[in-house]
Parts: sequence; structure tokens; C-alpha cells
Amino acid sequence: MDGPPPASARRATDVDVEICRHALDRVPLSLIVDDSTALLNLNYFFLRDRNAHTGEQRRWDDLPVVIPERFTREWAEWCGENGVRGKFSVVPCPAAVGRIDRGLPLFGAAQLASWLRMCRECIVPFFDITPEMLTHTFIVDPDTLRPLPSGGWEQWEWQAFGPEDRVGEYMAVACEILSRVGLPPQGVTSPGGFGGQALPLYARLVGEHCRAATGRPAPFFFQRAVTDSPVVDTPVWYPDPVAGTAVGEAIVCSSDWTGSWTGYGRADPDRFITEDLAGGRLPEVIDAGSPCILLAHWQGMYGLHDGDRRGFHALRAVVERLRQRDPHGERTRWRKVSEITDYACARALATVQLEPGAAELDIPLPVPELTLRLRGCVAREVRVDGQPLTGLAHRRGLRAGAFCPDGPAGGGGPDTLVALDPRHRRVRVEWNSLGGE
Repeated sequence: MDGPPPASARRATDVDVEICRHALDRVPLSLIVDDSTALLNLNYFFLRDRNAHTGEQRRWDDLPVVIPERFTREWAEWCGENGVRGKFSVVPCPAAVGRIDRGLPLFGAAQLASWLRMCRECIVPFFDITPEMLTHTFIVDPDTLRPLPSGGWEQWEWQAFGPEDRVGEYMAVACEILSRVGLPPQGVTSPGGFGGQALPLYARLVGEHCRAATGRPAPFFFQRAVTDSPVVDTPVWYPDPVAGTAVGEAIVCSSDWTGSWTGYGRADPDRFITEDLAGGRLPEVIDAGSPCILLAHWQGMYGLHDGDRRGFHALRAVVERLRQRDPHGERTRWRKVSEITDYACARALATVQLEPGAAELDIPLPVPELTLRLRGCVAREVRVDGQPLTGLAHRRGLRAGAFCPDGPAGGGGPDTLVALDPRHRRVRVEWNSLGGE
């Protein structure tokens, strides 16, 4: 599953050079928003149809049918203003009632076009867009997008509608619909358990079919959560250094405490991070250096009506507490999910070869803000492909094209951080240290 170990190299008497786990050596924060789509509150239809499919009696008939564009715009603008980044699902054929590239029942063409324009302008700059497969409810024929006679359910019968190539086509159609409305996806999101019982197959199909539909060399998928350990990985599947391709997997570190998947569950920011900034799930994940990807569902952000907004209120509190915990952004940074997975893929594919006072990097998948740690070296000068970088006194201002001293506790110890935007696959980094090298 995973690629080669993190790129690093060492000379016996000199400097250990490694690619940092995260860009700019900051723990990434990210928000995954599931079950979202254009205008419709997917959960009204999801719970209605799930009850009929399983015989359950979950509450559904008093849920809002629509989540207004004005709320979505307000939420997106607030996220943009407060630096929040992540992933936002857009289900292409929500609940099989219609496909967003050809119109949705209940809404006129101008109303749907307005929502899609808002999404491109207000959400896309800060969030990746992914399909949450085609309907998030019934399995449909990918050719007609009509439910199959068998009545299969995407969440747990994902392989019931055909062989591997048919499953791949299913994902490709979802990606193509989003691309047609100007929302090209960076990966895919699993509706419920979709793909969970066959992750190697799922990852391979994402690589083959999402890459073919979008051209992205390293598409990602979201399927799993780790909520019982501070150690959360970003797995890299099928790394190919020759082609410069891989598949990234985003794993959330939390449950949803913003109203849950029902939309009417309890919203509790303290479960994420307590008011004293010490308790809750997120501090232990951040302190362990793991990517801190929060889970939320769109129906919870809105709640039961426009005056509810339980999830949005909880999100505001969580974001403010995270800001208070790292007021200068020295240890954490909000990222899109694709930025997290792309960096993990790049790191898995890259190799480092050392020479005296220099390192030759082979980077099959270049990414912005690639960050090196020169262990045991406080550099006074660093050059990348012959061009000098800017020296900084503190990691607070670290950016691509700069370097700074850094120790185990971030206090200017015996290491140097070097950040760069690689322009080519092969990059040469040279340094002179304060020790005289």
C-alpha cells in the first residue's frame, strides 16, 4: 500500500536531510464536508428512501428540503475570511432525482446556475470539490442514471452493479458530471461504506478512472476515520516514480460533532477542542504531528431551519479555539485535502542523495512548499539550483524560497528548515553552515 519510506539521506559525519512530513513543517488542519450538493438537502431524500429500503423509522419528514444558496454563500465566505480550507462534496445526481448538469426538479435553470456560479466563486478557492459518488442513495445505471431494478444501495452494495470496470466507470461518470458544470474534482468521497471492504481495489480504481477523468496525477479518496489514536496517517497507494503518479488517502481524525449525518444530532465544539484549549480530540492529534482533518456533514451545518445552524455555530467556536491555540500559525496551517494528500504522495515518491554541503533531490511529483529539514546543521546560506534563498530568524515566517533555524522545540536549535517550490523534477540544494562547512 504505502510507498517508500520518507526521503532522507545521511553522511556518516555530517547532515541528515529529510523531507518534512508536512509542508512548512506545520500540522495541516482541514475540514471535510460530506453529503452536500446543489440546493437540495440530500438528507431529506436519503432518510426517506433509506427508511423505505431498510424498514427503519428514522425522522425525516420535517427536515428541510432545501438548503438556501444564501446560507451556503454566507458559510463559504466566512470560511474564506477565516482561513478555513478542506473538501466539499457535490453529489452529482442527488438521491437520483436529477443530475446537476441537466437540471434538478424543484429548481429553475437560472436558480441552479446561480448556485453553481456561487460554488465556483466562493467554495472552490478554499475547498476541493469531490463527488460523493453518483446519488449517495440508490445505485444507478451509469449510462442512464436511473436506479437499478435490484434497488441496490450505494453505501454498502457498491460492487453489486457489475464487474470492476463498471465500478470504475461509475466513479468516472461522477467526476465527468462535475467537470461539465465547472467543478472538476480533485478526488472522490465514499458515501458511507462505499469501497471500505476492498480498499486496494478501490484505490486502484480511483487512480485509473479519476485520473483519466480529471488529469490529476495523484487523485485522493476519503473513506476512513481514525478516532481512537493520536497517530493518523496519510496513506499513499500505488506510487509510480517513473510516471510521477500515486493515489492519496485522506483519513479524518474525528467523528462529526456538528450535528452528525442526520443533521439533527448534537453539535458540541468541546468534543473537538475544549474552551481551555487543552481537551477534546484535536489537541492530541496536533501534538502528535498527525494531519488534523475534521469531519462534518452539510445538513448539520444548516440544521433544521435557518435559525438553527448548529453545525455552523460549532465550527465557528472550533476555528476560534484553534486560532487561540496557535495564534501566529507557527505549528498549524489550514489546507485543502488535496494539498495534504499531494504532499504525502510527493514525499513518498521523492528521493534524496547527499554530497558534501549539498543534496540532489529527485521529485517525480513536484508540489508547492516542499520542506526539508537539515538535521545537525544551522545554515548561514542556502541555494536552490544556484539561486540564494532568504534567511529568516524564526520559523514563524517560513515560506517557499526561505530557510530558518529550528530545533526540536522550535527554539532555534541545531537544525535548518528549507522551503521551496520545485520547478523541475531534479533539484539541487546547497548550503554553508555556521559550523564552517
